[in-house]
Amino acid sequence: MRKKKVAKKKVLYLAQEIYPYLEDSPVGKESKLIPLGILERGNDIRTFMPNYGIINERRNQLHEVIRLSGVNLTVNDKVHQLIIKVASLMPQRMQVYFIDNDDFYGRKGVFTEEDGTYYRDNAERAVFFIRGVFETVKKLRWIPDIIHCQGWFTGLAPLYLRTMLKDDPALSRAKIVYSAYDTAPDFPFDDQLTSVLAYDNIRHPLLNGDKLNREALIALILEYVDGIIYSESDASDELKRVIFESGAKALNFEGDDKLIETVADFYTDVIGREEEEDTDEDE
Repeated sequence: MRKKKVAKKKVLYLAQEIYPYLEDSPVGKESKLIPLGILERGNDIRTFMPNYGIINERRNQLHEVIRLSGVNLTVNDKVHQLIIKVASLMPQRMQVYFIDNDDFYGRKGVFTEEDGTYYRDNAERAVFFIRGVFETVKKLRWIPDIIHCQGWFTGLAPLYLRTMLKDDPALSRAKIVYSAYDTAPDFPFDDQLTSVLAYDNIRHPLLNGDKLNREALIALILEYVDGIIYSESDASDELKRVIFESGAKALNFEGDDKLIETVADFYTDVIGREEEEDTDEDE
């Protein structure tokens, strides 16, 4: 008899960290499990993270992709060369693309100095990562259905997608999902953010020169996403309030049980059920 089969999806996955390339963490763990699980379900996925200086390239077998490297990106009036490296994430041997640049990632910290102070140029580092991902996806001639952003360092991606890149044929039609965690710093980006975004002609009332706290960043993100994933038990009251008041399509997910199935169903819900197709299948 004829049954309906959900159409396979093209998923672009932006992760601020992935285990085992960085030490285990809730964000890094999910950023490994979700793309591997989505791939295992037969979907097409491209996964990206920054190539932080503490990543052991030899042990993790990173190598440069020459055909994708060498593009110059201007961030806040400074030109930086984009280098793309790749490694395989087991057990599915999924390719992970690494956005690399010595100016931004050639240091022995992920987000902070040795004393715990957040890097002054984290806004530039985040924008370079985001724009590097999108430039690479266009060079791959690959058009995603879903763009999933995982963690605060990817939080500016929805803003860029719906402003600077809103007319881009490769990216403008994709639905955007964001995973929020309360592991973000109180002030994810300092007042440099305003000038970084202004250089790209991006302005918003929340970007008034003051530091954005993490709830304000979520409020900004929610104006541009189609769905948000969070854990109510781990979320602050303020974060829950911002999500509730936004009216955004939200997935409150607790624990790892049925993680992939739940996220995959949320993707389908965000895209819309019209993308199902008939297929002949014997019962």
